[in-house]
Amino acid sequence: MWVALLIAAGPCALAAGARADHPLVTQVLQRIARTGIRLIYSSQVVAPELRARHAVHGATALEQLRSLLGPLGLAARRVAGDTYVIVPAPERPAAPRPGRLPQPPLNQVVVQTSRYQTRISSSRSVRRVALENSPETHNDAVRALQVIPGTTAAGYTARTHVRGSRDDEVLYRYDGVTLHEPYHLKELQSLFSPVDPMAVDSVTAWTGLAPIKYGNAIGGVVSMRPRQITRRTVDLQLSEQGASAMAGTPFADGRGTVFADLRLQNQFAPVGWINSGVGTPTLNDLIVHVTWRANARTQIAAGALAIDDHRKYFGSESAQSKGVSGGEYYVWLRLDHRFSATLGSATVVSAEQSHENVSGTVADPNIVTGSLFEHSWHAVYTVRQELRAAPAAHWYWHLGAQMSWVQLVDISFGSAQFFAPFYPDLQPSRLALANETLAAHAITYALYGSVRWQATPRATVDLGVRRNARHYIGGPSDAQWNVRANLRYRLTTRTTARLGWGQQTQANVLDPHLENGRFDPPDVRRVTQTDFSLDHRFLGRSAARAELYYKDEGSASSYTAYLFSPFPLLPELAVDQLHISAQRSRMYGVELSFATDPSRALSATMSYAWSRAEDRIAGVWIPRAWDEPNAVKLNALWRHTPFSVAASLTWHSGWPYTPLQVSATSWSNPAAVQLAFGRFDSARLQSFFTLDLRLSWQRRLGRGTLQTFLDIYDATDAASTCCYNYTVHRAESGQYMLTQTRAPWLLFTPILGVRWHF
Repeated sequence: MWVALLIAAGPCALAAGARADHPLVTQVLQRIARTGIRLIYSSQVVAPELRARHAVHGATALEQLRSLLGPLGLAARRVAGDTYVIVPAPERPAAPRPGRLPQPPLNQVVVQTSRYQTRISSSRSVRRVALENSPETHNDAVRALQVIPGTTAAGYTARTHVRGSRDDEVLYRYDGVTLHEPYHLKELQSLFSPVDPMAVDSVTAWTGLAPIKYGNAIGGVVSMRPRQITRRTVDLQLSEQGASAMAGTPFADGRGTVFADLRLQNQFAPVGWINSGVGTPTLNDLIVHVTWRANARTQIAAGALAIDDHRKYFGSESAQSKGVSGGEYYVWLRLDHRFSATLGSATVVSAEQSHENVSGTVADPNIVTGSLFEHSWHAVYTVRQELRAAPAAHWYWHLGAQMSWVQLVDISFGSAQFFAPFYPDLQPSRLALANETLAAHAITYALYGSVRWQATPRATVDLGVRRNARHYIGGPSDAQWNVRANLRYRLTTRTTARLGWGQQTQANVLDPHLENGRFDPPDVRRVTQTDFSLDHRFLGRSAARAELYYKDEGSASSYTAYLFSPFPLLPELAVDQLHISAQRSRMYGVELSFATDPSRALSATMSYAWSRAEDRIAGVWIPRAWDEPNAVKLNALWRHTPFSVAASLTWHSGWPYTPLQVSATSWSNPAAVQLAFGRFDSARLQSFFTLDLRLSWQRRLGRGTLQTFLDIYDATDAASTCCYNYTVHRAESGQYMLTQTRAPWLLFTPILGVRWHF
């Protein structure tokens, strides 16, 4: 890393002192735009430091454009009225060798299956795509994953299951920095992520085998690219959910950029969907990002992400109350340097610190009473170095190394008393204790590399290997191998087949626990996965995809299931907790998707998935709690200036649940009643259905654009069932009665907002 910094220091100093003989192209374009035409371009086409080759001439704006852009290999293409987009000038293609199909640069070829990419933010509204307008994302960048086929989420939570995986098996990165559990209110259903869509330029997600550089996650990968600032930009939004403000600008003649994004949220409406008595939490987050182009080969980026969940209290008039306070921050420095046209490097240094305090009580009459306090703190310091090169037209390689230092502290103490007949039928002892004090230091290592080879004009092979290791100071150590193999084959100019196979591991380091007084690290999870996909692009920019996958988790695993409510406020003291031991797991399915031309006034994406997610428990295959054999997703966007309407429809099979068997619904003597859980996950809830809408109107002002919007969640008020709750009431006669209550996922909720951006 330091060598790369020294290499960059000399050219940086020379470039800083150089004087330009010609104006910046962006400045000339702004001057031309003042004549009345509208110009659209990206910083990838018109780099911030790009300068004109000679003085601009011409009697009209178009002649001036041609004079400016022609020598730079660029052109202005009319898209509508007086609106032009700046693109690379078309060149006469070189005659391909006999039998060879034209190919993009090999390092840009998508070899892996199950890769989805979309732009969710842009400095120009004309470039926004359906995803940014989708009400399904709930103004949350991480939720972009939930729009993809094969993903499931439990109601309103931002946590996502990818192709049957657990919700803690997804890797999230922002600007290359790993975000550990990137959620607000982790102890209350993880309602939101701290990443505002206004701070994101694009999101790339893998639901299958991801590139080898993304390690230690067996479910999926989400990589978020920070917003690109090409001009002075302000974006303000105010709604029932809170307020957000983003401001950014280039500086130093376009060599640097900076933006800051702040959200102050009061999530009364979303929390009310889950439980109208939990109160009004406020969630704050801040992202600051700075880039500096030292010279044509070197760029530096620095960023900070701060999460504030302090002063939050959740209370309920029913059985449980809970207070949560906490905070988290990330800081990082990134250096990208090209040593030559074929060799480049990326260096990332990051630090994370997180702390959280939780206190709560449960007083469910005749079932359980107790209290709990928890304190957790951790710090993670990471250095990652990567090299990538394309030494020949048919070869590309990538090498990387990463090291992390981890410190953590977990303290919890509390107790609960269970009452008959819940004890001894559902709980093995009357008194449950949650006392643990744990402090640990750990080091993790990773070495990885991949090579990509265009074996034939139609076939491209990608191979990767990774070695992960973790070591607890004064405790156990372990290491794991990961391998990937992918084949991409072009059947026709519009149809591509991809086949992938790999073995992946996940060895978490942040959540160890004590077992019989001894330090016990999290289990290593191992998955062998096979993916196959067919992609076809139609004329008119429509596309279809079919995918098949099979995941075999051969390692044994254990976890705790909560059979009444999937998200208890105080899980350590819950009466319905059940410890499950699985010998192995399997996940498999078929996904079909179709997307229309996104540039049309009416565009849509549709998908259907048939899938299963099962654990082998005591010799029998049992569906996981989020298993949904059939799932349909439809996202549509209609635009007709100044109006737009977006709709997100989701339907899937009901999730499994474990019924409660009771010998009597009322009693006077608890010892005479027998309670028991039925066969684990042997029953299913009704099918889930929700329709979310977003209605928008916008108008251009003298400065910027004003937009008003109305989001309607669960527009049909379907109130799909999430689970069944149980309470015990004592009648005046002295009889105790057990009552079963149906709890819904979502409720009809309209949210009105206004946005101004320029």
